[in-house]
Amino acid sequence: MTACRMFLSAISLLLIALLSGCASYQLGSHSELPFASIYIRPASNASFAPQSQAILSAQVRDAFIKDGRVKLLSNQSEADAILEISIIEYTRQSGARRRSDTETAQTFRLRLAAEISLLNANTGALYFEQRKLEEHEGIYVDNPYANTAAEKQGYIRAEYNAMPRITRGLAQKIADEVLSPWPTRDQAIKAQPLGATMPAPAEAAE
Repeated sequence: MTACRMFLSAISLLLIALLSGCASYQLGSHSELPFASIYIRPASNASFAPQSQAILSAQVRDAFIKDGRVKLLSNQSEADAILEISIIEYTRQSGARRRSDTETAQTFRLRLAAEISLLNANTGALYFEQRKLEEHEGIYVDNPYANTAAEKQGYIRAEYNAMPRITRGLAQKIADEVLSPWPTRDQAIKAQPLGATMPAPAEAAE
């Protein structure tokens, strides 16, 4: 009987410890962000990536909504921060060649790069400017394991199907970069004003 009571007491203590731990646990990062709301401008596209800016803009918004730490606003004048995204590079690199035609590539490596800038809408300061991020995606042309002709795809279709995947990866990197650990709000007020120049380094004593 005594052993049974000791066993029940041990189980009770274990349950209390587990419940206490769950109560103090919170999802997401505990880093303090210097802004509570953000406006994301539609991405611009200076590359040859087909139809990438609309897809990337939507996926970046989804990434912020899923994170939930800042409020995503549709009115720029009401936001604490403004995010600008510019797609700057899109490259294709050929990989494996066909056995029947060594001049024709069968796999390709796609690379999509963007620059992002984050503005403090309240003070006119830049949190950061033109940070470059990139994502890579491999595509396979004319999949030899396809069972039917309808499942086979040429390069254009393979590239089209890969675009949402490579933009999704880039969108998550953009969200992570903006929502990465930050200083306190008081420290953020001291950010470098927009357009200001850094003081020139002191000349070495002769």
